[in-house]
Parts: sequence; structure tokens; C-alpha cells
Amino acid sequence: MAFTQTHDIQGTLDECLREMISALGHRDFTVKGDEITVHDGDKTFVISLAYEGDRKLGSLNLPMTHVECVCSGCTEEEAAAFQAELAKHMMRAGGG
Repeated sequence: MAFTQTHDIQGTLDECLREMISALGHRDFTVKGDEITVHDGDKTFVISLAYEGDRKLGSLNLPMTHVECVCSGCTEEEAAAFQAELAKHMMRAGGG
């Protein structure tokens, strides 16, 4: 079964990609363009990033990146644990 979660993170594509790679430093993963694939036994976690441009917040222009995480080959609890780990790093990047 696959579980999907999406977030919008404040930051450029490069900043968010760098933050995701930092969050996954101890895991077996590959990066292909703007997509990160994490392999953990039979489990696969695919993180796709897409730059959305700037959002206006008053007089500020904030760069925003859309992040989609698809977890497959795992239980709902395992997907939630993986996504919770990433959420800690996404909060540092300004998203949630």
C-alpha cells in the first residue's frame, strides 16, 4: 500500500533539496533531478520537489517549494514515522 503526504515549504528548490538530503544523510538514497528515492529493505520512499515561485506575504516575496512524499511497501505507521522525521527538517526550512 502507498501513503502520500504533501507540504509547501518556504525556500528555493535548491535550499529544500539540500535540506532533504541533510535529513536523509544516514539512509540509503539516490537523487535524480528534483526527486529523492530512499530504499529501506522492501520499503521505498519517493520525495519529489517542485518549485512553485514566490508567494507574497505583505511586502515580502517568499520562495515556495512543493514537496510530495510517497511511501510504499510499508505500513501506515512506518510511513507516518518516516514523514515525521522529515517534518522536523522541513520545519527548519520554514515549511509545515
